[in-house]
Parts: sequence; C-alpha cells; structure tokens
Amino acid sequence: MKPYRTYLLGAALFALVSTPLHADLEAGIAAYEKGDYAEAFSQYEQAAEAGDVDAYGKLAGLYLYGVGTEKDYTKAYIWFGLAQHGGDKYAEKFKLTASSVMTLEQVKQAEEILAERIKRLEE
Repeated sequence: MKPYRTYLLGAALFALVSTPLHADLEAGIAAYEKGDYAEAFSQYEQAAEAGDVDAYGKLAGLYLYGVGTEKDYTKAYIWFGLAQHGGDKYAEKFKLTASSVMTLEQVKQAEEILAERIKRLEE
C-alpha cells in the first residue's frame, strides 16, 4: 500500500474511533448547560468509561457534588485520580477534596481501584 493511502486509512480509522467519545462528551456538555444533569451524567459516564480523558474530571465532579447522581466520594476520588493520571492539572486538588470526607479505609480501597484502572490503561 502506498504511504499516503496508509496515512489516509489511519486518519479515517482514527476519526471513526474518536468521534463517538467526543460526541458523548459534547452531548454531556450540552446537557449540562441546559440543566439536564441526569443526561449530562449519563453522557459523561459513557465517555469516561470509553476512555475519554476529558470526561474523567467532569464525571468526577458530578460524583463529588451529587449533580445528576448521588454523591459518591469514592467514585469521585477514582475518576479524579484517572483525570490526574491523564494530565488534568486541577484533578489532584479535587481528589484531595474528595478524600477529606472519606475514611482512611475508603481512601485505601479507592487507591487500590485507581491503581488497577491505571494499570489496565497502560497495558
């Protein structure tokens, strides 16, 4: 295959793979701006579970503040940890905020889950 065809095929595959992730994130942002927090949560969760690094912190924030879902500091901690691992410069501060209302056992469990999730991302 000629080099430019390989490049075009790669670009086309990337577009196909990356579009759904971005679409869920964009749909989440749009829903959040409309005040449809349950839909925003759903869209952010789909994007985050699919590996959209930009959705990690958004989902974590919804868990932290109980917007569109129940407050869950452990899940907020884990998602902020993934956001931090992905390069979000604000995530560590929010992860610490979540940990401030968690027991030491909850933080330990969250750290174990976080380490496993990061390990799977790096495989």
